[in-house]
Amino acid sequence: MLSLLEIGERIRLSKATTYRLVNCLAELGYLVRLEDGRYCLSLKITRLSGMVRSTLGIREVTRPIMLDLVKRTGETVTLNTVANDQRLCIEVFDTPSPLMSIVRAGEQTPLLRGATGQVLLAHLPKEDVDRIWRETPAASRPNRAQLDKDLATYRRQGYAHTTSQRVHGVTAISVPLRDINGKVQYSISITGPAVRVDQSVGKFIQALLDASRSISEQMGARLSELPATETIVGVRRKKTKTARG
Repeated sequence: MLSLLEIGERIRLSKATTYRLVNCLAELGYLVRLEDGRYCLSLKITRLSGMVRSTLGIREVTRPIMLDLVKRTGETVTLNTVANDQRLCIEVFDTPSPLMSIVRAGEQTPLLRGATGQVLLAHLPKEDVDRIWRETPAASRPNRAQLDKDLATYRRQGYAHTTSQRVHGVTAISVPLRDINGKVQYSISITGPAVRVDQSVGKFIQALLDASRSISEQMGARLSELPATETIVGVRRKKTKTARG
């Protein structure tokens, strides 16, 4: 990771020329500007050489975008992954509002309940989904036919949206993040009181889809692997049915 000044010194170009060059590479997706103003290689560049190891970590990519989501939506935003067949929260940025959905980094919850867990579950191999469902106590697992239908919907539209499915009165919206191989290992979510979030569902879905696209591109995902966000949200706004538990 290098600052603009350090890059200029290494390539022996003026600050103005270095800025134009770096800005062009960032716009093309080959460099990523970090929160502290430094730049690093994006995963996209490995498509050209197959040899370059990115200096970019998932938190470094997602942090500025997650903070922007909190600012734009006023709700809690989380970064999540799968660990031990559970949804693991690895980063949280809380809403400034005293009325919030409390989520903590390190918290583990079942994949079978809630938008965050289910959007990750939707991208696991079928045999893993079968095993997780089978090993979950019958009283705690959803109807399998409905679950399969919901997971297919989440894969198709590019996001999951649930209300009161894991915690009563809480709405969650979650999107997958794709890496250079098109795989989903992480998701980002907006969670908050249903009385507040449900008033802005369409806007929040669009914001998350835009964030997912931006992060996934920085992680090297191909554009063809990402959903057409405007089309999806347009359809969703016409069909307001939400999965409920």
